[in-house]
Amino acid sequence: MAPASPRRDDRTRRSAPSGMVLRNETQTHEVEVAKALNQWAVTVTALADKRMICQDFFARRWEAVARAEDFIRLLNRTEPPPGW
Repeated sequence: MAPASPRRDDRTRRSAPSGMVLRNETQTHEVEVAKALNQWAVTVTALADKRMICQDFFARRWEAVARAEDFIRLLNRTEPPPGW
């Protein structure tokens, strides 16, 4: 009988984490960056009723992460942005 080959660690095959989840300071909204449809999706969800507020798609991960951070900054504001 041939010896069993050593088991490969799943983490060694991944080049980068697939996504991330951010929450605003008051824990009312969640912003998720995930790979979807061969693009990076940014999804903003209200935690109270699990309602999707908006979703946007980007070709590059860094653009999606930057937009997610923008959403978090807007959600953390104590006063509404101009024009709201």
